[in-house]
Amino acid sequence: MASARNSGKTETEKTSESENKLAQTELIKSESNQTELLVQKILDLPKLQWIYHPELKERLPIKVLETATIEKNFNLNKFGQKVRILSKSELENEGIKDFVIIDKIKIEKDTAEFGLSYKIEGAGCSGKFFKQNGEWKIMDYSVWEN
Repeated sequence: MASARNSGKTETEKTSESENKLAQTELIKSESNQTELLVQKILDLPKLQWIYHPELKERLPIKVLETATIEKNFNLNKFGQKVRILSKSELENEGIKDFVIIDKIKIEKDTAEFGLSYKIEGAGCSGKFFKQNGEWKIMDYSVWEN
């Protein structure tokens, strides 16, 4: 009976070790993809949801302008669909007017400022995130309409 208890403990130790490795991997991954993570959080801000009009079929999937900061290979999702990240020329060639522009993302050690505009709705948003226990959380943000 004692040997069964010992092997149980060993199993727990193994699980704990693999969980720690996973947490470290996630931490490293999130550091290299902080911008991608923040862009997803920006797109998901509760007060911004009305600008996307997911009920209009032609507005989906959500489109975002590719910039030096917003890379084509970002894996972003909105309303169960992959977000399209398009260059200015792709937007022009396809005649797309409903695209999100992330005007600014400035990441410091434990804060990040951002700005967003969505010209087709005459709307914009800006705000700040702060990093707490390795996770980005929204500090405050405002949405406006022209």
